[in-house]
Amino acid sequence: MTFRPYFTATAIGSLPHRDAEEACTLTLRYLTEAPAWPQLPRRDFRENMYAQYSEGLPGVVVDADGRKVFCDTSRDLLEEMEEVLRAYLEGDLEWAAISEDYARGLHAMVRRVSGEGKRYPLLKGQVTGPVSFGLTVLDQRNRPILYDDQMAEVMVKLLNLKARWMEGFLRNTGAAEEVLIFLDEPYLVSVGSALVSVSREQVVDSIRGCTEDLGCLTGAHCCGNTDWTLLFQAGLDVVNFDAFGYMESLALYPEELSRFLEGGGILAWGLVPNTPAVDGEEVEDLVRRFEEGVALLASRGVDEDLLRERAMVTPSCGLEGLSEERAERAYRLTAEVSAALRGEAAGGLWGEGA
Repeated sequence: MTFRPYFTATAIGSLPHRDAEEACTLTLRYLTEAPAWPQLPRRDFRENMYAQYSEGLPGVVVDADGRKVFCDTSRDLLEEMEEVLRAYLEGDLEWAAISEDYARGLHAMVRRVSGEGKRYPLLKGQVTGPVSFGLTVLDQRNRPILYDDQMAEVMVKLLNLKARWMEGFLRNTGAAEEVLIFLDEPYLVSVGSALVSVSREQVVDSIRGCTEDLGCLTGAHCCGNTDWTLLFQAGLDVVNFDAFGYMESLALYPEELSRFLEGGGILAWGLVPNTPAVDGEEVEDLVRRFEEGVALLASRGVDEDLLRERAMVTPSCGLEGLSEERAERAYRLTAEVSAALRGEAAGGLWGEGA
């Protein structure tokens, strides 16, 4: 891995904007080293994190009025399943392309950076992870498709195709020194509870299946308390956690975290809140929270130098639930915290009135 994290600022991806160009402008203004293409679920329900990657899923129904995505498995889906498997076996990534109707922000970002004549250390993309996708998308009996062995296998292969297509789509801009593809996994907070019947092996194998044959950096984001060893064991390069609300959860796994960092892994700290609490936070507060987190983890035996060397900075989760003004504040704080942790002055970077 040639990428050096060094407190690089990036984001989870979702924004409250309805205008893709405005969302791209905001992203490129603040995330100057690792812009994440903007997901815009308020623009169109098809940009919801579950609908967005559903094109090609056998039996899928996207109900925009009812704001839900489900699979009608009451009919014969064999031909549609075989088509996914064909594309997977043949490496037909264009078959799995995410259309502009489902990802206006992605296509707008690719057009923007393709014409800039600039190269970024990272371009970041994101795909909904298999556990969250499989538990949220139900069949017509309201049963998660993750519990259907055939549908779960096809779903993982479809998400893998979309991740591989996205990597190529971002690389072909010529604007990326490296590409980073995240799997967003909010439902990992439920794994191990009585409400979710998913084994550790299925979680790890599904995540590995989604990142198979990717030639870029891979990562995952979970915005709550989970068993972090699941992600450390999944062969990912980056693990992103909510350092604003769940700092202590990571301290339960010091040995596993140490092995992850020592093996070259990157820890992305979600230091900036994605709630109205962002109004009350200043750079100094968030830098202090990072230092407290480093001290906590170091007290459990994690190497302090590695924690700093292998760190990135993000908001704690997606920002679609905020106003556009608060989302901009969150991105600005993310960039300023990154600069402060590097010992750089961020003042004046954004221009007057930013």
